[in-house]
Amino acid sequence: MKIQGNWKTERRLMSKTFEMSFFPYAIKKWNELNDELRAFGSLVMAAIILVLAYFLRSNDGEDSSIPYATYGSYPVIGHLLSFLRCRTKLLLECGQQYGQCFRIKVLKQRFTMILSYADWMTIIRNQSLKFDGIDFGIKIFGISPALLKFDADGHRLYVQHLKNRDGLRPMVVEFVRRTRKLMKNEKVALEKNGTVLNWISSGLLEFSHHMLYQPSTLALIGEIDPSSLENDFRVFDKSFHYFIIPFPRWVYSWFLPRELKARSRLNASWLKNRDPPHASEFHRDRLAHLSNNSHWLSNEDYGGLLTGFFWASLGNTIPGVFWSLFYILRDAKALETIKEEINTHLPDVPLNADDNDSLAEDWTPEQLDLCAYLESAINETLRLVGAPFMTRKCFRETQIVLQDGRTLNIKPDETVAWFGGASHFDPNMFPEPTTFVFDRFLNKKAETVPGFMPFGGGKSICPGRFFAKYEIKTCVAMLLRYMEYKLEVIETIPTQVLPRIGVGIAPPSRDIPIMYRYKI
Repeated sequence: MKIQGNWKTERRLMSKTFEMSFFPYAIKKWNELNDELRAFGSLVMAAIILVLAYFLRSNDGEDSSIPYATYGSYPVIGHLLSFLRCRTKLLLECGQQYGQCFRIKVLKQRFTMILSYADWMTIIRNQSLKFDGIDFGIKIFGISPALLKFDADGHRLYVQHLKNRDGLRPMVVEFVRRTRKLMKNEKVALEKNGTVLNWISSGLLEFSHHMLYQPSTLALIGEIDPSSLENDFRVFDKSFHYFIIPFPRWVYSWFLPRELKARSRLNASWLKNRDPPHASEFHRDRLAHLSNNSHWLSNEDYGGLLTGFFWASLGNTIPGVFWSLFYILRDAKALETIKEEINTHLPDVPLNADDNDSLAEDWTPEQLDLCAYLESAINETLRLVGAPFMTRKCFRETQIVLQDGRTLNIKPDETVAWFGGASHFDPNMFPEPTTFVFDRFLNKKAETVPGFMPFGGGKSICPGRFFAKYEIKTCVAMLLRYMEYKLEVIETIPTQVLPRIGVGIAPPSRDIPIMYRYKI
Protein backbone atom coordinates (compact mmCIF):
# COMPACT_ATOMS: atom_id res chain seq x y z
CA MET A 1 0.00 0.00 0.00
CA LYS A 2 2.85 2.31 0.84
CA ILE A 3 4.47 1.63 -2.47
CA GLN A 4 1.24 2.25 -4.33
CA GLY A 5 0.68 5.51 -2.46
CA ASN A 6 4.15 6.69 -3.19
CA TRP A 7 3.65 5.88 -6.89
CA LYS A 8 0.42 7.84 -7.05
CA THR A 9 2.03 10.77 -5.29
CA GLU A 10 4.94 10.65 -7.75
CA ARG A 11 2.59 10.48 -10.70
CA ARG A 12 0.71 13.56 -9.46
CA LEU A 13 4.00 15.38 -8.96
CA MET A 14 5.15 14.41 -12.48
CA SER A 15 1.84 15.49 -13.98
CA LYS A 16 2.02 18.79 -12.14
CA THR A 17 5.58 19.30 -13.31
CA PHE A 18 4.54 18.48 -16.94
CA GLU A 19 1.67 20.92 -16.76
CA MET A 20 3.88 23.62 -15.27
CA SER A 21 6.62 23.07 -17.87
CA PHE A 22 4.88 21.92 -21.13
CA PHE A 23 1.66 23.88 -21.22
CA PRO A 24 3.25 27.30 -20.71
CA TYR A 25 5.73 26.34 -23.44
CA ALA A 26 2.93 25.12 -25.76
CA ILE A 27 0.79 28.18 -25.04
CA LYS A 28 3.76 30.43 -25.66
CA LYS A 29 4.47 28.72 -29.01
CA TRP A 30 0.79 28.82 -29.92
CA ASN A 31 0.65 32.52 -29.18
CA GLU A 32 3.78 33.06 -31.23
CA LEU A 33 2.26 31.06 -34.09
CA ASN A 34 -0.98 32.97 -33.73
CA ASP A 35 0.96 36.24 -33.91
CA GLU A 36 2.53 35.03 -37.15
CA LEU A 37 -0.88 34.07 -38.48
CA ARG A 38 -2.29 37.43 -37.45
CA ALA A 39 0.63 39.18 -39.14
CA PHE A 40 0.13 37.09 -42.27
CA GLY A 41 -3.60 37.81 -42.16
CA SER A 42 -2.88 41.51 -41.88
CA LEU A 43 -0.64 41.34 -44.93
CA VAL A 44 -3.33 39.47 -46.88
CA MET A 45 -5.95 42.02 -45.82
CA ALA A 46 -3.67 44.88 -46.81
CA ALA A 47 -3.10 43.26 -50.21
CA ILE A 48 -6.84 42.81 -50.72
CA ILE A 49 -7.45 46.44 -49.81
CA LEU A 50 -4.76 47.55 -52.27
CA VAL A 51 -6.24 45.36 -55.03
CA LEU A 52 -9.73 46.67 -54.31
CA ALA A 53 -8.42 50.22 -54.33
CA TYR A 54 -6.70 49.55 -57.66
CA PHE A 55 -9.75 48.03 -59.34
CA LEU A 56 -12.36 50.27 -57.73
CA ARG A 57 -10.45 53.52 -57.94
CA SER A 58 -12.61 56.28 -59.32
CA ASN A 59 -11.74 58.01 -62.52
CA ASP A 60 -12.25 61.60 -61.51
CA GLY A 61 -11.70 62.69 -65.06
CA GLU A 62 -14.59 60.64 -66.43
CA ASP A 63 -17.41 62.51 -68.11
CA SER A 64 -20.27 62.43 -65.59
CA SER A 65 -22.84 62.85 -68.40
CA ILE A 66 -22.04 59.31 -69.61
CA PRO A 67 -23.60 56.82 -67.17
CA TYR A 68 -21.84 53.78 -65.76
CA ALA A 69 -23.93 50.67 -66.49
CA THR A 70 -24.70 49.00 -63.17
CA TYR A 71 -26.64 46.31 -65.03
CA GLY A 72 -24.51 43.14 -65.15
CA SER A 73 -21.78 44.73 -63.01
CA TYR A 74 -20.19 43.12 -59.95
CA PRO A 75 -17.76 44.48 -57.34
CA VAL A 76 -14.09 44.47 -58.31
CA ILE A 77 -14.50 42.57 -61.62
CA GLY A 78 -17.08 44.94 -63.11
CA HIS A 79 -18.84 43.43 -66.14
CA LEU A 80 -16.34 40.58 -66.61
CA LEU A 81 -18.77 37.72 -65.90
CA SER A 82 -21.59 39.25 -67.94
CA PHE A 83 -19.13 40.05 -70.74
CA LEU A 84 -17.89 36.47 -70.88
CA ARG A 85 -21.34 34.95 -70.42
CA CYS A 86 -23.06 36.78 -73.29
CA ARG A 87 -21.79 40.17 -74.39
CA THR A 88 -24.57 40.53 -76.96
CA LYS A 89 -27.21 40.36 -74.22
CA LEU A 90 -25.17 42.60 -71.90
CA LEU A 91 -24.56 45.38 -74.40
CA LEU A 92 -28.02 45.38 -75.98
CA GLU A 93 -29.70 45.34 -72.55
CA CYS A 94 -27.45 48.20 -71.40
CA GLY A 95 -28.36 50.06 -74.59
CA GLN A 96 -32.05 49.81 -73.73
CA GLN A 97 -31.46 51.05 -70.18
CA TYR A 98 -28.76 53.68 -70.65
CA GLY A 99 -29.05 54.78 -74.27
CA GLN A 100 -26.56 54.73 -77.09
CA CYS A 101 -23.56 55.75 -74.97
CA PHE A 102 -22.57 54.34 -71.57
CA ARG A 103 -19.57 52.98 -69.70
CA ILE A 104 -18.65 49.44 -68.71
CA LYS A 105 -15.67 47.96 -66.87
CA VAL A 106 -13.93 44.62 -67.40
CA LEU A 107 -11.53 44.11 -64.47
CA LYS A 108 -9.42 47.26 -64.53
CA GLN A 109 -10.16 48.18 -68.15
CA ARG A 110 -12.93 50.71 -68.79
CA PHE A 111 -14.77 51.20 -72.06
CA THR A 112 -17.01 54.00 -73.24
CA MET A 113 -19.51 52.06 -75.34
CA ILE A 114 -20.92 53.60 -78.52
CA LEU A 115 -23.90 51.72 -79.97
CA SER A 116 -24.98 54.28 -82.56
CA TYR A 117 -23.57 53.50 -86.00
CA ALA A 118 -23.60 57.21 -86.91
CA ASP A 119 -21.65 58.08 -83.74
CA TRP A 120 -19.13 55.34 -84.47
CA MET A 121 -18.53 56.75 -87.93
CA THR A 122 -17.61 60.01 -86.22
CA ILE A 123 -15.31 58.13 -83.87
CA ILE A 124 -13.33 56.30 -86.56
CA ARG A 125 -12.85 59.53 -88.53
CA ASN A 126 -11.36 61.30 -85.50
CA GLN A 127 -7.57 61.50 -85.82
CA SER A 128 -7.11 61.53 -82.03
CA LEU A 129 -8.44 57.97 -81.73
CA LYS A 130 -6.72 54.93 -83.18
CA PHE A 131 -6.86 51.15 -83.16
CA ASP A 132 -3.98 49.75 -81.12
CA GLY A 133 -3.17 46.69 -83.21
CA ILE A 134 0.15 46.07 -81.47
CA ASP A 135 -1.60 45.94 -78.10
CA PHE A 136 -3.92 43.36 -79.65
CA GLY A 137 -0.93 41.33 -80.87
CA ILE A 138 0.89 41.56 -77.54
CA LYS A 139 -2.08 40.10 -75.66
CA ILE A 140 -2.89 37.31 -78.09
CA PHE A 141 0.31 36.29 -79.85
CA GLY A 142 2.94 37.45 -77.36
CA ILE A 143 4.72 39.86 -79.70
CA SER A 144 6.80 42.83 -78.58
CA PRO A 145 5.63 46.49 -78.35
CA ALA A 146 8.71 47.36 -80.42
CA LEU A 147 6.88 46.15 -83.54
CA LEU A 148 4.70 49.27 -83.87
CA LYS A 149 6.82 50.80 -86.64
CA PHE A 150 7.34 47.41 -88.29
CA ASP A 151 3.58 46.85 -88.45
CA ALA A 152 3.07 50.24 -90.10
CA ASP A 153 5.77 49.52 -92.69
CA GLY A 154 4.19 46.17 -93.56
CA HIS A 155 0.70 47.58 -94.07
CA ARG A 156 1.39 48.33 -97.73
CA LEU A 157 1.64 44.59 -98.42
CA TYR A 158 -1.97 44.11 -97.34
CA VAL A 159 -3.06 46.81 -99.76
CA GLN A 160 -0.95 45.39 -102.57
CA HIS A 161 -2.01 41.75 -102.24
CA LEU A 162 -5.35 41.63 -100.42
CA LYS A 163 -7.19 44.71 -101.66
CA ASN A 164 -5.79 44.90 -105.17
CA ARG A 165 -7.50 42.68 -107.75
CA ASP A 166 -4.22 41.73 -109.45
CA GLY A 167 -2.69 40.69 -106.12
CA LEU A 168 -5.79 38.85 -104.93
CA ARG A 169 -6.54 36.87 -108.09
CA PRO A 170 -3.65 34.34 -108.04
CA MET A 171 -4.35 33.47 -104.40
CA VAL A 172 -8.04 32.84 -105.10
CA VAL A 173 -7.24 30.66 -108.13
CA GLU A 174 -4.67 28.70 -106.10
CA PHE A 175 -7.13 28.17 -103.26
CA VAL A 176 -9.74 26.84 -105.72
CA ARG A 177 -7.11 24.50 -107.21
CA ARG A 178 -6.01 23.25 -103.78
CA THR A 179 -9.62 22.66 -102.70
CA ARG A 180 -10.38 20.70 -105.85
CA LYS A 181 -7.20 18.65 -105.37
CA LEU A 182 -8.19 17.83 -101.77
CA MET A 183 -11.60 16.62 -102.94
CA LYS A 184 -10.12 14.70 -105.88
CA ASN A 185 -7.64 12.86 -103.61
CA GLU A 186 -10.37 12.00 -101.16
CA LYS A 187 -12.67 10.68 -103.90
CA VAL A 188 -9.86 8.61 -105.47
CA ALA A 189 -9.09 7.04 -102.07
CA LEU A 190 -12.77 6.18 -101.59
CA GLU A 191 -12.91 4.63 -105.07
CA LYS A 192 -9.86 2.46 -104.34
CA ASN A 193 -11.51 1.28 -101.13
CA GLY A 194 -14.79 0.62 -102.92
CA THR A 195 -16.63 2.98 -100.57
CA VAL A 196 -17.24 5.95 -102.86
CA LEU A 197 -21.00 5.31 -102.79
CA ASN A 198 -21.11 5.19 -98.99
CA TRP A 199 -22.33 8.17 -97.03
CA ILE A 200 -19.68 9.87 -94.89
CA SER A 201 -20.86 11.10 -91.50
CA SER A 202 -19.36 14.31 -90.15
CA GLY A 203 -20.17 17.40 -88.20
CA LEU A 204 -20.81 20.45 -90.36
CA LEU A 205 -18.17 22.46 -88.47
CA GLU A 206 -15.67 19.62 -88.83
CA PHE A 207 -16.53 19.38 -92.54
CA SER A 208 -15.93 23.15 -92.88
CA HIS A 209 -12.56 22.78 -91.17
CA HIS A 210 -11.70 19.88 -93.50
CA MET A 211 -12.63 21.86 -96.61
CA LEU A 212 -10.69 24.97 -95.64
CA TYR A 213 -7.76 24.22 -93.35
CA GLN A 214 -5.34 22.47 -95.70
CA PRO A 215 -6.19 24.23 -99.02
CA SER A 216 -6.02 27.68 -97.44
CA THR A 217 -2.74 26.99 -95.63
CA LEU A 218 -1.05 25.58 -98.74
CA ALA A 219 -2.38 28.33 -101.01
CA LEU A 220 -1.11 31.11 -98.73
CA ILE A 221 1.94 29.78 -96.90
CA GLY A 222 3.24 27.23 -99.40
CA GLU A 223 4.47 23.64 -99.20
CA ILE A 224 4.51 23.02 -95.47
CA ASP A 225 2.92 20.16 -93.54
CA PRO A 226 -0.40 21.61 -92.30
CA SER A 227 -1.22 18.44 -90.35
CA SER A 228 1.80 18.99 -88.08
CA LEU A 229 0.30 22.30 -86.93
CA GLU A 230 -3.35 21.28 -86.85
CA ASN A 231 -3.68 20.11 -83.25
CA ASP A 232 -1.89 23.16 -81.86
CA PHE A 233 -4.05 25.42 -84.02
CA ARG A 234 -7.22 23.78 -82.67
CA VAL A 235 -6.07 24.05 -79.03
CA PHE A 236 -5.07 27.70 -79.36
CA ASP A 237 -8.10 28.67 -81.44
CA LYS A 238 -10.56 27.12 -78.98
CA SER A 239 -9.48 29.52 -76.21
CA PHE A 240 -8.28 32.35 -78.43
CA HIS A 241 -10.84 34.84 -77.07
CA TYR A 242 -9.59 34.59 -73.48
CA PHE A 243 -6.27 36.17 -74.44
CA ILE A 244 -8.05 39.45 -75.19
CA ILE A 245 -9.35 39.81 -71.63
CA PRO A 246 -6.91 41.94 -69.55
CA PHE A 247 -6.12 39.19 -67.02
CA PRO A 248 -2.81 39.33 -65.11
CA ARG A 249 -0.15 37.14 -66.71
CA TRP A 250 -0.27 34.53 -63.95
CA VAL A 251 -3.91 33.79 -64.83
CA TYR A 252 -2.86 32.54 -68.27
CA SER A 253 -0.01 30.47 -66.79
CA TRP A 254 -2.33 28.80 -64.30
CA PHE A 255 -5.48 28.34 -66.32
CA LEU A 256 -4.34 28.21 -69.97
CA PRO A 257 -1.04 26.28 -69.89
CA ARG A 258 -2.01 24.01 -72.82
CA GLU A 259 -2.93 27.02 -74.94
CA LEU A 260 0.33 28.80 -74.10
CA LYS A 261 2.35 25.71 -75.00
CA ALA A 262 0.40 25.30 -78.26
CA ARG A 263 1.11 28.94 -79.12
CA SER A 264 4.80 28.49 -78.32
CA ARG A 265 5.01 25.44 -80.57
CA LEU A 266 3.30 27.30 -83.39
CA ASN A 267 5.66 30.25 -82.97
CA ALA A 268 8.68 27.94 -83.01
CA SER A 269 7.49 25.99 -86.05
CA TRP A 270 7.92 28.95 -88.41
CA LEU A 271 11.61 29.21 -87.53
CA LYS A 272 12.26 25.74 -89.00
CA ASN A 273 11.19 26.67 -92.54
CA ARG A 274 11.66 30.35 -93.29
CA ASP A 275 11.32 29.95 -97.05
CA PRO A 276 8.63 27.38 -97.92
CA PRO A 277 8.38 26.56 -101.65
CA HIS A 278 5.33 27.59 -103.66
CA ALA A 279 4.24 30.21 -101.14
CA SER A 280 1.89 32.93 -102.36
CA GLU A 281 3.52 36.11 -103.56
CA PHE A 282 1.91 37.86 -100.61
CA HIS A 283 3.58 35.52 -98.11
CA ARG A 284 6.93 35.67 -99.92
CA ASP A 285 6.86 39.47 -99.69
CA ARG A 286 6.00 39.26 -95.99
CA LEU A 287 8.87 36.84 -95.37
CA ALA A 288 11.24 39.15 -97.28
CA HIS A 289 10.02 42.03 -95.13
CA LEU A 290 10.75 40.00 -91.99
CA SER A 291 14.18 39.03 -93.31
CA ASN A 292 15.05 42.66 -94.08
CA ASN A 293 14.42 43.48 -90.43
CA SER A 294 16.12 40.41 -88.95
CA HIS A 295 18.89 42.55 -87.37
CA TRP A 296 16.48 43.68 -84.64
CA LEU A 297 13.52 41.33 -84.99
CA SER A 298 13.71 38.57 -82.35
CA ASN A 299 12.83 34.96 -83.09
CA GLU A 300 9.93 35.24 -80.65
CA ASP A 301 8.47 38.18 -82.54
CA TYR A 302 9.09 36.52 -85.89
CA GLY A 303 7.19 33.44 -84.75
CA GLY A 304 4.43 35.49 -83.13
CA LEU A 305 3.83 37.50 -86.30
CA LEU A 306 3.51 34.37 -88.44
CA THR A 307 1.24 32.66 -85.92
CA GLY A 308 -0.92 35.78 -86.01
CA PHE A 309 -1.05 35.57 -89.81
CA PHE A 310 -1.79 31.84 -89.68
CA TRP A 311 -4.64 32.25 -87.21
CA ALA A 312 -6.08 35.26 -89.06
CA SER A 313 -6.28 33.21 -92.27
CA LEU A 314 -8.36 30.48 -90.61
CA GLY A 315 -9.82 31.50 -87.25
CA ASN A 316 -12.86 33.33 -88.60
CA THR A 317 -13.16 31.78 -92.05
CA ILE A 318 -13.78 28.22 -90.82
CA PRO A 319 -16.82 29.23 -88.73
CA GLY A 320 -17.79 31.54 -91.62
CA VAL A 321 -18.01 28.49 -93.90
CA PHE A 322 -20.03 26.60 -91.28
CA TRP A 323 -22.64 29.33 -90.80
CA SER A 324 -22.95 30.02 -94.54
CA LEU A 325 -23.54 26.34 -95.27
CA PHE A 326 -25.90 26.04 -92.31
CA TYR A 327 -28.17 28.91 -93.34
CA ILE A 328 -28.12 28.13 -97.07
CA LEU A 329 -28.70 24.38 -96.75
CA ARG A 330 -31.71 24.80 -94.44
CA ASP A 331 -33.38 27.42 -96.70
CA ALA A 332 -34.97 25.61 -99.67
CA LYS A 333 -35.48 28.73 -101.77
CA ALA A 334 -31.96 30.01 -101.16
CA LEU A 335 -30.53 26.59 -101.96
CA GLU A 336 -32.41 26.23 -105.24
CA THR A 337 -31.56 29.77 -106.39
CA ILE A 338 -27.87 29.48 -105.53
CA LYS A 339 -27.56 26.05 -107.17
CA GLU A 340 -29.01 27.45 -110.36
CA GLU A 341 -26.59 30.36 -110.56
CA ILE A 342 -23.62 28.15 -109.70
CA ASN A 343 -24.54 25.87 -112.60
CA THR A 344 -24.93 28.93 -114.83
CA HIS A 345 -21.79 30.87 -114.01
CA LEU A 346 -19.17 28.37 -112.78
CA PRO A 347 -17.66 26.02 -115.41
CA ASP A 348 -18.31 22.33 -114.82
CA VAL A 349 -14.68 21.31 -114.43
CA PRO A 350 -14.45 17.53 -113.87
CA LEU A 351 -13.26 16.75 -110.36
CA ASN A 352 -10.86 14.13 -111.72
CA ALA A 353 -9.42 16.36 -114.47
CA ASP A 354 -5.62 16.39 -114.73
CA ASP A 355 -3.82 19.64 -113.96
CA ASN A 356 -2.51 19.66 -117.54
CA ASP A 357 -5.96 19.12 -119.02
CA SER A 358 -7.01 22.07 -121.19
CA LEU A 359 -10.49 21.77 -119.67
CA ALA A 360 -9.13 22.00 -116.13
CA GLU A 361 -8.97 25.80 -115.95
CA ASP A 362 -10.40 26.53 -112.54
CA TRP A 363 -12.92 29.04 -111.31
CA THR A 364 -11.75 32.62 -111.25
CA PRO A 365 -12.72 35.54 -109.00
CA GLU A 366 -14.59 37.08 -111.93
CA GLN A 367 -16.74 33.95 -112.33
CA LEU A 368 -17.37 33.71 -108.59
CA ASP A 369 -18.42 37.38 -108.62
CA LEU A 370 -21.24 36.52 -111.03
CA CYS A 371 -22.91 34.46 -108.30
CA ALA A 372 -24.83 37.39 -106.86
CA TYR A 373 -27.26 35.37 -104.76
CA LEU A 374 -24.39 33.43 -103.21
CA GLU A 375 -22.65 36.72 -102.41
CA SER A 376 -25.83 38.09 -100.85
CA ALA A 377 -26.44 34.94 -98.78
CA ILE A 378 -22.90 35.05 -97.40
CA ASN A 379 -23.24 38.75 -96.49
CA GLU A 380 -26.56 38.00 -94.78
CA THR A 381 -24.89 35.19 -92.84
CA LEU A 382 -22.11 37.52 -91.76
CA ARG A 383 -24.71 40.04 -90.58
CA LEU A 384 -26.26 37.38 -88.34
CA VAL A 385 -23.06 35.93 -86.89
CA GLY A 386 -20.41 38.63 -87.32
CA ALA A 387 -20.68 41.12 -84.46
CA PRO A 388 -17.24 42.66 -83.87
CA PHE A 389 -16.32 44.42 -80.65
CA MET A 390 -14.17 47.24 -82.01
CA THR A 391 -12.05 49.61 -79.94
CA ARG A 392 -10.27 52.91 -80.40
CA LYS A 393 -7.74 54.29 -77.93
CA CYS A 394 -7.38 58.02 -77.36
CA PHE A 395 -3.84 59.43 -77.56
CA ARG A 396 -4.72 63.11 -77.23
CA GLU A 397 -7.72 64.76 -75.63
CA THR A 398 -10.68 65.19 -77.95
CA GLN A 399 -14.41 65.80 -78.02
CA ILE A 400 -17.16 64.00 -79.93
CA VAL A 401 -20.62 65.49 -80.43
CA LEU A 402 -23.07 62.59 -80.22
CA GLN A 403 -26.30 62.23 -82.18
CA ASP A 404 -28.34 62.87 -79.03
CA GLY A 405 -26.67 66.26 -78.55
CA ARG A 406 -24.32 65.32 -75.72
CA THR A 407 -20.62 66.05 -76.01
CA LEU A 408 -18.35 63.14 -75.19
CA ASN A 409 -15.06 64.27 -73.65
CA ILE A 410 -12.34 61.67 -74.21
CA LYS A 411 -8.98 61.89 -72.46
CA PRO A 412 -5.66 60.22 -73.37
CA ASP A 413 -5.51 56.45 -72.74
CA GLU A 414 -9.31 56.14 -72.55
CA THR A 415 -10.85 53.44 -74.74
CA VAL A 416 -13.99 53.87 -76.85
CA ALA A 417 -15.73 50.76 -78.20
CA TRP A 418 -18.52 49.80 -80.63
CA PHE A 419 -20.45 46.53 -80.85
CA GLY A 420 -21.50 45.38 -84.32
CA GLY A 421 -24.56 43.53 -83.06
CA ALA A 422 -26.14 46.85 -82.08
CA SER A 423 -26.62 47.79 -85.74
CA HIS A 424 -26.79 44.29 -87.26
CA PHE A 425 -29.90 43.60 -85.19
CA ASP A 426 -31.40 47.09 -85.44
CA PRO A 427 -34.83 46.71 -87.15
CA ASN A 428 -34.56 50.28 -88.46
CA MET A 429 -31.49 49.28 -90.45
CA PHE A 430 -32.35 45.66 -91.20
CA PRO A 431 -36.08 44.77 -91.11
CA GLU A 432 -36.74 41.38 -89.49
CA PRO A 433 -33.19 41.44 -88.14
CA THR A 434 -33.19 37.91 -86.67
CA THR A 435 -34.42 36.31 -89.93
CA PHE A 436 -32.09 34.96 -92.63
CA VAL A 437 -33.12 36.80 -95.81
CA PHE A 438 -30.74 35.37 -98.41
CA ASP A 439 -31.33 38.10 -101.04
CA ARG A 440 -31.19 41.03 -98.60
CA PHE A 441 -27.86 42.21 -100.07
CA LEU A 442 -28.63 41.34 -103.69
CA ASN A 443 -26.80 43.69 -106.08
CA LYS A 444 -25.59 45.81 -103.17
CA LYS A 445 -21.99 46.57 -102.41
CA ALA A 446 -21.89 45.35 -98.83
CA GLU A 447 -19.23 47.85 -97.72
CA THR A 448 -21.61 50.72 -98.51
CA VAL A 449 -24.63 49.37 -96.58
CA PRO A 450 -25.00 51.54 -93.42
CA GLY A 451 -24.55 49.56 -90.24
CA PHE A 452 -23.07 46.47 -91.92
CA MET A 453 -19.56 45.94 -90.55
CA PRO A 454 -18.79 42.26 -89.83
CA PHE A 455 -15.12 42.90 -90.64
CA GLY A 456 -14.76 46.09 -88.63
CA GLY A 457 -14.38 49.54 -90.10
CA GLY A 458 -12.05 52.42 -90.78
CA LYS A 459 -8.30 51.86 -91.07
CA SER A 460 -8.48 48.73 -88.91
CA ILE A 461 -10.98 46.92 -91.16
CA CYS A 462 -9.91 43.31 -91.78
CA PRO A 463 -7.53 43.43 -94.79
CA GLY A 464 -8.22 39.79 -95.67
CA ARG A 465 -12.01 40.13 -95.92
CA PHE A 466 -12.13 39.79 -99.72
CA PHE A 467 -10.02 36.64 -99.77
CA ALA A 468 -12.04 35.18 -96.88
CA LYS A 469 -15.30 35.69 -98.76
CA TYR A 470 -13.89 34.04 -101.88
CA GLU A 471 -12.88 31.06 -99.75
CA ILE A 472 -16.39 30.79 -98.30
CA LYS A 473 -17.94 31.07 -101.79
CA THR A 474 -15.62 28.35 -103.10
CA CYS A 475 -16.41 25.92 -100.27
CA VAL A 476 -20.17 26.38 -100.64
CA ALA A 477 -20.02 26.06 -104.44
CA MET A 478 -17.78 22.98 -104.31
CA LEU A 479 -20.17 21.19 -101.97
CA LEU A 480 -23.21 21.99 -104.12
CA ARG A 481 -21.45 21.12 -107.38
CA TYR A 482 -19.59 17.92 -106.52
CA MET A 483 -21.32 16.38 -103.53
CA GLU A 484 -24.62 14.98 -102.40
CA TYR A 485 -25.55 15.69 -98.79
CA LYS A 486 -28.10 14.99 -96.10
CA LEU A 487 -28.73 17.57 -93.42
CA GLU A 488 -31.38 16.87 -90.83
CA VAL A 489 -34.26 19.32 -90.51
CA ILE A 490 -33.04 21.85 -87.96
CA GLU A 491 -35.67 24.05 -86.37
CA THR A 492 -33.47 25.44 -83.60
CA ILE A 493 -30.47 27.49 -84.63
CA PRO A 494 -27.46 26.58 -82.46
CA THR A 495 -26.07 29.34 -80.28
CA GLN A 496 -22.60 30.68 -80.89
CA VAL A 497 -19.79 30.16 -78.39
CA LEU A 498 -20.81 33.11 -76.23
CA PRO A 499 -17.38 34.26 -74.93
CA ARG A 500 -16.14 34.32 -78.55
CA ILE A 501 -18.83 36.74 -79.79
CA GLY A 502 -17.23 40.07 -80.61
CA VAL A 503 -13.96 38.48 -81.72
CA GLY A 504 -14.66 37.90 -85.40
CA ILE A 505 -17.11 35.08 -86.20
CA ALA A 506 -17.92 32.85 -83.23
CA PRO A 507 -18.30 29.12 -83.99
CA PRO A 508 -21.41 27.22 -82.90
CA SER A 509 -21.67 25.87 -79.37
CA ARG A 510 -22.51 22.46 -80.85
CA ASP A 511 -21.80 20.86 -84.19
CA ILE A 512 -24.55 19.89 -86.64
CA PRO A 513 -24.55 16.32 -88.11
CA ILE A 514 -24.22 16.09 -91.88
CA MET A 515 -23.77 13.19 -94.29
CA TYR A 516 -22.16 13.59 -97.69
CA ARG A 517 -20.78 11.60 -100.61
CA TYR A 518 -19.24 12.45 -103.96
CA LYS A 519 -21.37 12.51 -107.06
CA ILE A 520 -20.50 9.85 -109.62
